[in-house]
Amino acid sequence: MKPKLLFVIFASIFIGLQGCGSAKTESNKDLMVVEHIDSIYGNNEDNKYEWVAFNVDIPVKGPQMLMDSLLVFVNKQLYEACESNVHFGEDIVTFNRKEIYTDDGERLFGHYMEKYKPLIQDSLWRTFGLTMKVEVQKEKFVTYGLEFFYCGAGCSSDKYYYTFDKSDGHLIKEIISHDNLVRFLKDYPEYAANEEFSWEFNPDNDYINSCYGLLGDCFSLVVLGAYNHYFSVEIPLNRIFSYLSPEVQILLGQNEGGE
Repeated sequence: MKPKLLFVIFASIFIGLQGCGSAKTESNKDLMVVEHIDSIYGNNEDNKYEWVAFNVDIPVKGPQMLMDSLLVFVNKQLYEACESNVHFGEDIVTFNRKEIYTDDGERLFGHYMEKYKPLIQDSLWRTFGLTMKVEVQKEKFVTYGLEFFYCGAGCSSDKYYYTFDKSDGHLIKEIISHDNLVRFLKDYPEYAANEEFSWEFNPDNDYINSCYGLLGDCFSLVVLGAYNHYFSVEIPLNRIFSYLSPEVQILLGQNEGGE
């Protein structure tokens, strides 16, 4: 299958899976990002139909503590994504703090493409895509969405959310506890099933293969592993507010979705 056609198929899958709050919030300009897009194709006959694609929002301006956290986050994800596509037993490329904390942040992506592109071209063995975008920005927090797709023997996709507190830049580790999520889905069973993906929440399971994100005026529950892909369940913040972690309740307050 040609790369362009395969990309269109993946794009259709991802567009169909998006829900509320996916558009960036432009009302607050404290954090500025620049979008960088690049693709790396194999350079020999055996792997000419396999490629790696990057679509990344790089932070270039904002509160210093937030910028530091986001640059480390973006650096880590780019590093791991590039390394996963290189067939060597040890780390080939390392980045020092000076390269991570550049004056404007934009050079970070260029550093990766310059150092990794030849290595990935020579060792390309699958189709891989990384999308790392600012999903929403509010007065007190910013949420990144991290999405992967893979094609080897089969195709799969995953998505994860990361929410950062703007006041000091730290990553919020608990959006909602497992017990509170279970309690919410018991209290509101309309959110506990998806016929299209043959998914139904089972309260007897100790583990839910999912991740959570704060998106504008809604909470997104992402269920992973649905036919090797994912789907999202969007829940209004004012409905799930009392189940969220104490830190998130304080962060949101009355103006960000609290009842």
